[in-house]
Order: sequence, then structure tokens, then C-alpha cells
Amino acid sequence: MRKISLKAKIVTIVLLVFFGVAPATSYFVIGYFKDRLQESIQNQQVILVSRTASELDFKISSAQRMLVSVALSIPEQVVRDPRAAERFLYERSFLSMYFDSGTFLLNPGGQLIAETAWKPSRVGRDYSFREYVKDTLATGKPVISAPYVPRTLHHPVVMFTAPVFGAGGKLIAILAGSTDLYKDNLLGDLSTARIGSLGYFSLYDHEGVVIMHPVRERIFSPADKQAEGMTARIAQARRGANVQGELGQRDGSRTLSTMKKLGSIDWILAASYPVEEAYAPVQRLVRLSWWIMGCGGVFAALLMWMTMSHLISPLLSLTRQIRQLGASNGDLAMVRIDSNDEIRETAEAINGLLERLRLKEIEKETIQKDAMQTWHLASLGEVAAGVAHEINNPINGIINCAQILAAEPCLSEPERGVASRIIKEGERVAVIVRSLLSFARYEGRERVPAYVPDILNDTLELTKVQLKRDGVQLHVDLPPDLPALLVHPHQIEQVFLNLISNARYALDKKFSAGAGGGKRLDIKAEKIIGDDGVFVRIEFRDNGTGIPRDVIGRVIDPFFTTKPAAEGTGLGLSISHGLISDHGGRLKVESVEGEFTRVMIDLPVMTWEDEYGQKGSDSRG
Repeated sequence: MRKISLKAKIVTIVLLVFFGVAPATSYFVIGYFKDRLQESIQNQQVILVSRTASELDFKISSAQRMLVSVALSIPEQVVRDPRAAERFLYERSFLSMYFDSGTFLLNPGGQLIAETAWKPSRVGRDYSFREYVKDTLATGKPVISAPYVPRTLHHPVVMFTAPVFGAGGKLIAILAGSTDLYKDNLLGDLSTARIGSLGYFSLYDHEGVVIMHPVRERIFSPADKQAEGMTARIAQARRGANVQGELGQRDGSRTLSTMKKLGSIDWILAASYPVEEAYAPVQRLVRLSWWIMGCGGVFAALLMWMTMSHLISPLLSLTRQIRQLGASNGDLAMVRIDSNDEIRETAEAINGLLERLRLKEIEKETIQKDAMQTWHLASLGEVAAGVAHEINNPINGIINCAQILAAEPCLSEPERGVASRIIKEGERVAVIVRSLLSFARYEGRERVPAYVPDILNDTLELTKVQLKRDGVQLHVDLPPDLPALLVHPHQIEQVFLNLISNARYALDKKFSAGAGGGKRLDIKAEKIIGDDGVFVRIEFRDNGTGIPRDVIGRVIDPFFTTKPAAEGTGLGLSISHGLISDHGGRLKVESVEGEFTRVMIDLPVMTWEDEYGQKGSDSRG
């Protein structure tokens, strides 16, 4: 049976999915997108209409409040004098911001007292037949009229009125302001507002008559002449509901329509957005989808074939390299893959395994070298102990002879000073030899009471010459009242030696060996009381190279070291941490690279029970 390649299988499956599932998926996705788009547009239109209605209410209410406030300020003598009334109105020129067709003052009989309309004098003309005059006289309240066309203007206007009261609350005049619906004012600018490119706003009164429309010829026409069922929707909006949905226009087009009743007057604000423009993105998406599926099929097949050839090539390369790896003779070369996908992850996993095998080999070699180094150090310790024993006896003889010589009465003062100097230096050598013997000798007996100053002094006897030669400024701060510890002194001394050695290395690396110039090592101790007991804290702080932040958490791991291979084994801090933990203590390292390293050792103080048990052990021994 002929083998079918993985590439051919994948390309075939992809094409079947493309031509089988893609059309059905596109149909449902486009339908869903259309529904969500319509819902989104309608929601946005509701928000827009509500916001516009609020702004329109604010403008109308502001104009009405302004007219009322002026009406309250009109004195009775102005009403009785037409010239004073005309002067009063002209002095209130700010009213023209709201009423661009003029302001008027009428007497209770409806006759004109004064105006600012820049028309031939109409003083005395009777306007009592106007509905806004009748409503104002009947209610004694401000009124906003329905739109009408004055005989002298031939433009539709809306009239605002406010009653003027005299003494005793009697209505003595009517102040009126006229707004031209053909001008850009608080109502007229609504006709120029646009929703998208073709959408628009319109305004209707409670009977469904057009008050405002971008097409001026439609003003005063019934709403049903524009769209079917428009009057019914206006009636529904008058009841306080937000009416929205598609609406068929008389010209055959369809719009997304939203209506909302104004709060300041019984008018209806409507927004109309042509469906053709609203759904244009969906229609473009439909045409583009069919074009892609019809014309892009062949191109997709060719592209998929070339892509699969490219994608599978790393897998073939990985297979070849694994075969070569299995045939190699112990050479664990890394697998190389240029892709950035699951095949690369597989190659990295194989490389990780090879790296762990290589590290195991290195670790094995390191352990062997460290074991040899440990044996060498142990042998060196034995030799050092033997040499110290050999030195100890002659030194004691030299001290004794110097003491006998110093006791001779016939010696001169300079000679006696030389003898004293021999005794002093001999005793110093003897102290160093005893410290070396104490450190080299392993004591397996139980822990004994000891004091930090004594252990540290023994340690410094072995290191202070080296510190002085390297130019390290040593500062020791040990309080005299530190409590005793129950420890193996030589083990604690070993820890101190390791920390001083690490500090010397860091200082020499930063300042160059033996150069001095700012090298500083601070050693201090203090008694601390914590939740888990009482401890003596010994702190070693140097201003050397410090430890990088990314490795400070690994410094106590066995065989981890920042020193070159020939200069460190990575066991010093690990062994020190183990010794301190065996004593019930804690070892903590803090460092800032390039600034300092601080090592803090907390050792529990000897308790009464420890002392009693120690004495009991001694008495039993």
C-alpha cells in the first residue's frame, strides 16, 4: 500500500474544513455580527437621543427661566409707558441669544405694548387670538407655543411667554420671546446635527406634527406622511417609553428610528439612521467573505502545501539528529532546531536531558576531585599538627632559657629588654601553635561551655597576620557580658575561619590583593531575644565585591561557588551552615553586589538546663 505523507494528510483535512465548514460558519457569524451590530447601534442611538433630549430640555428650560426672571423685574410704570417698555426691552439685549425673532410685551388684552423685532411699528396690534396669549392669561403660568407661521415673517416660529404680575399679584402684562425654526438657535441647530453621514434628528408636537426637520418643506406636515405608523409610535413615546426599531419610509427606504419625549414640553425628539448606512459594514463583510472563499481556495491550498513543507522540515531534522546521536560514541552534542514551536520544545527537552547527563558527569568528576582535596587537606593537617608538636618543645625551651637569662642580676637594662622581647615573642609563637593544634585536632567529646570572644580570639591568632599583610582594616566589637554557649569550639572556629577567608577573597578581588585602600572587615556580636529563645548573634561584614542577587539563594548549596575552579570547592558555606544548624543555630547571608556582604550567625545561649546537664555529665564521667 502506498504511503501517504503527513503533509498530504494535513493539507487535505485543512481544505475539507475550509470548503465545508467555512461557508456555514461565515453565515452564522455574519448573522450574529449583524444582530449585535443592530443592537449596538440601537443602544448607542438611545443614548444619543437621551443625551440630545436632555440638552434640548436644558436649553428650553434655560430660555424659559431667563424670560420669567426678566418678567419678574418689569415695574408697573414700564407697562404703562410704551417708550419706557421699548427701552426696557432693548436694554435686555441678552434675550436675543435665546429669542432671535425678537421679544414682545403685551397687555392683558393681548395688544402689543413694545417689541424688538425691527419691524414697522406694530404697537397696539391685537394678538389676543393667539393660543399662547390665551393659555398664558388662562393659567397665569409660562407657556411654550406650538409652531406657527406669523403673517409678517413667513417662517415657522415658537413663542415663549411669561406672565408679568403687578401689586397684589394681578397679571398686568405678558412678556414673549420668539424663536425662528429656520435659524441656528436653541431649536434650529437641531436640524443640522447628523448621525453618521445620512442620519438626522427631527422634532414632533403631541399631535404628530413636524416641528423641526432637516428638510424644511416637511415642517408642519403630519408624521404619517413620512413613514407608516409614525403617529402610533409618537403616541407610544408620549407615554414615556423609549421607542426604537426599524421604520419603513414613504420613499421606500428603511431607517433605524428612536424616539423620546422631552421633559420640559410635550414634544417628541426622534433620531433616524438609514439602515443601508448602518448595516454597510455587514454588507461589506458578506461580499468580502464570499470573495475570499470563492477566489482564495486555490491560493490557500498552495500556501498550505508550502507551509507544511516548511513546518515539517524541523521534525525531519530532529529525527536525523536523534539517529546520529544514538550512533555516537559518548559525544553528547546538543540537538539544534531553528523552529519556534512544539518541535523546538521537544528538542529543548532532549537537550535538557543531555545537559543533565553532562552535569552528572561533571559532578562526578568534581566529587572525586573534592574527595582527593579533602584527603590532601587531612594529610596536610596531620603534618601541620606534627610540625606544631615539634615546634612547641623548642619554643618552650627558648622561653625558659630567656626567663632564666632575664632573672640574672648582672644584666644591663638593654640586655634585660632583649630577654623580655624573646619571652614575649616566644609566648606569642606558643599561643599560635596551641591554636593550630586545637583547630587541627578533632574532638569527638560532648559540647562544652564556651564564649564567643575566646573562640574568635583563637581564630584571629591564625588569621590576623594574613589580614594585616593584605591591608584589611579589622574592627571587632564584642560586648564583655555576652552569655556562654554550649558548643564544639573547634567547629565554631572552623566556621569563623571560613567566613574570614571568604571576606579576604572578596576584598582582594575588589581592591586588588595586598593593596589595602579601603578594605574593611567588621566583626561584632550581641545578645538577641526572639520568639524561639535567646541567642548570641555574631556578624561578619565586609565591603568587598558582594554576591549577585540571582545566586545569593544558592551560596549554601554544596559545590556551588562564585570563585574560579582552582580557587574554591563550594563546600565552605555549606559545611558552615551544617555545623551551625547542628548547634541549633541559624546562618543568614545578605549582600548587595559591589557594596557589601553580611553573614549573621545566631547561636543559642547555654540555658540552666544545659549547664546542669553538662555538670551532671562531667560528674558522671
